Amino acid sequence: MEQYPEVITTQRASETENYSGSIKVKFDGMPSIKLESYQPERKLSVWGRLAIATRRRRFTLQEDWTLELAGIGYKSGLNGSVKIPVKHASSEDPIIFDGASIPLPWLVGLLTIGILRPLGVTLVASIVHDYAYKYGTLLVASDNNTPFHELRIERHTADHLFRDIVGTTTRLPPVGYIAWLAIRIGWLWVPYAGKRFTGRKPIPEYMVVLLIGLAIYWLITAIGLNALLIALLIIYLSAYILSLVLQQRFIVE
Repeated sequence: MEQYPEVITTQRASETENYSGSIKVKFDGMPSIKLESYQPERKLSVWGRLAIATRRRRFTLQEDWTLELAGIGYKSGLNGSVKIPVKHASSEDPIIFDGASIPLPWLVGLLTIGILRPLGVTLVASIVHDYAYKYGTLLVASDNNTPFHELRIERHTADHLFRDIVGTTTRLPPVGYIAWLAIRIGWLWVPYAGKRFTGRKPIPEYMVVLLIGLAIYWLITAIGLNALLIALLIIYLSAYILSLVLQQRFIVE
């Protein structure tokens, strides 16, 4: 099995980040992570290098990361501190994360003009979400005087928490709902704590996807496929140009 050394390290901010939305989220700076390198240990063919280039990026934490959550009504045990460790107690190897487990991340990232990317604005929520998906638990403590303990989390609760963290930290609740819907769609093929088809069945979410599909079909029959594609292209290009303008206006490098 090939190993890909981790060489790229994010810079960690020292200031406390505090967010308030559907829930409250607080943490002391972004998590310190190392990304995998694209450099394999042995020579590969062009196809092998292409496979590595198209692979979802993975990373490890360099140190335990803790965030504080409040205002969660659907799982009271999550209110307090949540710690994501570098290593799980059952293993000596660092935990591997891959960001938001969104189906077809390249396509979702393209369609959302880069808003929903595995290592984009969903990163903070995805670290918590990835840990819950791997072990079916989260390390929580109700206050500073309480030791951390494993709290069992059901799949739909982990998805709900992911949605709320994304919506709160971005201050864009619709982004959280879109990311949540994309993750819920993966219920059919993405395992949770090593098992498939666990937690609440995402029937309402699949109904939403079905309604979206029917709406697209109705538009195709109403105005034609070519007209719909042109309209979508115009909307997409307009949104892309708007995003560039907003970046120039509000983002200071």
